[in-house]
Amino acid sequence: MMIMELLYNGQIYPSEVIMSQDERFKEAEAKVDELFEDLLTRLDDKDTAQAKTIRETMYESQSYAEEENFRYGLTLGVMLMQEIYEVYGARYFKPD
Repeated sequence: MMIMELLYNGQIYPSEVIMSQDERFKEAEAKVDELFEDLLTRLDDKDTAQAKTIRETMYESQSYAEEENFRYGLTLGVMLMQEIYEVYGARYFKPD
């Protein structure tokens, strides 16, 4: 199926499927979770609630940054393709 068809049919979800497969990332995420859970065991109920709110707000903020990075990368890729086509396209790919 072509990208345009996937986009039109709502079958592309970059924010839900992009996940680093790098072991360093997975290890860092696991360490953050471990440290956070350890911290929660030492906090009272009020501080636990605040820590969880901070964590959720950080996730939300991170999501906005990831979305902007996606836009930037996609825009850069399209601009690169346009430049390549304008500079080299007519030389190598002549319309029939």
